[in-house]
Amino acid sequence: MVWQYGLVFIAALLVDISPLPLPPAFTVMILLQIIFNLSIWPVIIVGVLGSMLGRYILILYIPSLADRIFKKDKNDDIRYLGEKLKTRGIKAQLFILFYTLMPLPSTPLFLAGGIARMKAYFILPALLSENL
Repeated sequence: MVWQYGLVFIAALLVDISPLPLPPAFTVMILLQIIFNLSIWPVIIVGVLGSMLGRYILILYIPSLADRIFKKDKNDDIRYLGEKLKTRGIKAQLFILFYTLMPLPSTPLFLAGGIARMKAYFILPALLSENL
């Protein structure tokens, strides 16, 4: 039964490491919980850890990939948004928190933060609230 929880971790990580809009990690977690009849609390804990690690890795690698996958004007727009978020302090963190609590895809938010080279601790509220 332990390998199924490892699968939950890997699935959540892979869904959230991708810059492409994929199904939310919780959808994959619940699907695997149902398929393997897993206990819900370990699924949540393991899945949230995988999801957070995936978003963290996304923030780290997206700056080097952004110039190749986005057009220059889109990349500039995303970088501008990220720079604005970096300079707003607590207001930006509250915006990030509220944004991740809404039923909107959060991948663009993490892409903007990564492209603007925001520190991971700045986006930490989003990492936590997205997975609660």
